[in-house]
Formats: sequence, C-alpha cells, structure tokens
Amino acid sequence: MASDGSETQYGMSEVGENFMAGVFSHLPAILAFLAPLPNSYDRIQPNTWSGAYLCWGKENREAPLRTASPPGVLNGLVSNFEIKSFDGCANPHLGLAAIMAAGIDGLRRSLRLPKPTAETNPSGDDSLARLPIELSESVEALEKDEVLKAIIGENLLTAVVGVRKAEIEYYSKNSEASKNLIHRY
Repeated sequence: MASDGSETQYGMSEVGENFMAGVFSHLPAILAFLAPLPNSYDRIQPNTWSGAYLCWGKENREAPLRTASPPGVLNGLVSNFEIKSFDGCANPHLGLAAIMAAGIDGLRRSLRLPKPTAETNPSGDDSLARLPIELSESVEALEKDEVLKAIIGENLLTAVVGVRKAEIEYYSKNSEASKNLIHRY
C-alpha cells in the first residue's frame, strides 16, 4: 500500500512499484548477472515462460517481470513479484545484488512502471523490445549502465564484465563447451 494507506493503480505499494520499476529499467544490464553464460540465452526465448521481451505483467507467465498474488489475497493486491530470467547457473548473491541495486535506483528516482502487458503472449506485440539475445548484449548494456556501476561499485562490475567476456570468448572457441555444462551441472 502507498504511504497514505492505498495501493497504486497496479495493486502494489508505491515503494513496491518504485522498486520494481527500477528493476524493469535496468533489466537488460542485470541480465549479465542473472543469465551469466552464453548458453543461458538459449533458454530466454519467446513462448517458453522465460521472459524474452522487455515488459512486465500481472500474472503473465511470458513476461520477464510479473506480479503475483497467492489465492486469498483480496482485490488482486500484489504480494510479490517474480523475475523469470534468473538462470540456474547464476550466482544468486550477485544476481540479488544487481536486483537490489536496480531497485534502489527505482526508489531513489521514484520510477513508475509502464502499463503492464496484457495477459496474452507478448511475442505478438511489435511495440515491445526484445531483451538481449546473447550474453555480449547484456554485458554491453551493463558496461553502459552508470547507475549500476555507482551502486554496485566499479571494482565488482569490472570483475563481472571481465569474467563474462572470458566466458563469451571460451564458448566461441569451444563448440563442445555447452555439452560439457550438462556433465558439470
């Protein structure tokens, strides 16, 4: 609920909307934390419930960010939100740090969410931007994101970018690398 006791137009608190809007606005860059391997982007495809387009939705399983309310919550009030693009190979601590940094930016700047995508598949909406389709695009977005650099810290960001670029190079030179992940994980 908002500070005056009411919820925003989307059924969440103002603080919740600001935080989620921050995550939304930085999502292409934080994918470098949430989807850390070139192989991670094979999963983030349209029509797979993994969130391939830059959008958010209420109970929409195709949106990378979605609000959800468990049964029994009145009037569609939002009790949590979900990030669909968080890959199982990601370091959960770094992923959460990126999410928190993006959310902090949303709180600081009082960001607002755009209109949610309809409860239909966003892949049919030509107005929506596609999220990065490969790790190099996420790394490029992260390198350009001065807000995340300031909040997370330049040293950690430099290390993450360096490791991601090494992964990109390794996978580009080793065609069997993706198959080896199956045995490793």
